[in-house]
Amino acid sequence: MEKNAAIDPKEARRAYKREWAARNRDKKREYDRRYRAKKAQQKGPSIKYARPAPGAAMTEEEYRAAPAVNKSTLWWIRKSPAHYKHALENPPADTAAWRMGRAIHAAILQPRQFRKMYVTLPMGLDRRSKEGRAAYDAFIANAGGKELLTEEEARTIEQIAQAVRSDKHAAALLENCQTETPIFWTDQATGIECKCRVDAMKPGIAVDLKSCADASTAAFLRDALKYGYDVQAAHYLRGIKSINGGQPVDWYFIAIEKAEPYAVNVIHATDGFIDRGTWQLMGLLDKLKECREAGEWPAYGENELILPEWAEIPDDE
Repeated sequence: MEKNAAIDPKEARRAYKREWAARNRDKKREYDRRYRAKKAQQKGPSIKYARPAPGAAMTEEEYRAAPAVNKSTLWWIRKSPAHYKHALENPPADTAAWRMGRAIHAAILQPRQFRKMYVTLPMGLDRRSKEGRAAYDAFIANAGGKELLTEEEARTIEQIAQAVRSDKHAAALLENCQTETPIFWTDQATGIECKCRVDAMKPGIAVDLKSCADASTAAFLRDALKYGYDVQAAHYLRGIKSINGGQPVDWYFIAIEKAEPYAVNVIHATDGFIDRGTWQLMGLLDKLKECREAGEWPAYGENELILPEWAEIPDDE
């Protein structure tokens, strides 16, 4: 009896991959067909609310409560629609890092407001004693609802703010800027209501402050790609252009290290950086629109594990 010809393992793997790709193409076509049929029968819900005027005075709480899509929540749909829906319905709890970041922003961008918003807790208040607790309670009662900072936190915040003010590049960018500007607009491609709050802006320039552990350009770029700073820049620029007549705007990051010597790095976002963010942003908004119209918020779905080439069993020689 004649033996079967030996099967080439590499060719077998390639054949399997081709078969897997074809099978998934068929699944996608069927999904698209069902989606189009459902879309024809069901119109997605629209969000109705009174849109604030561009640059209208808003507290941070009012801005967060406005029912429009911001980058921070939209970023979750990159993981899955289920994660986006959960983040939307369960806003994350405040953290010490976020609280510190807000205080740094206020000290740099709105120093007068900072003094109205924060108060420094004096050292030496020992709340373990009856007298210490009474002194602390009296201090809180007189604080008028301001957020508390320890002396160490207040000293760090002031040193960071001073480092930014002393940097000629950062100071020039922030000069004569409108700060903490809320903007609301409708995305033209999807009809989704969007929002952003720009740290600092003036004609032709927008600035975003980022406090970080390492403000060197290489480290900042790694963080930018990991956390979607390019998507944030693209999202914010769309908002700015919705109120400035579509005029070009240069985007800058001011990166500030949170430890001494509180080094500052002023980084200009290139067209390529913004283009990458725009490309990702469009995909995220498209996915959000699909989920809203379908009324479905899937997680990871059904997938197959395909080994990368480096992990495959080596061929016999």
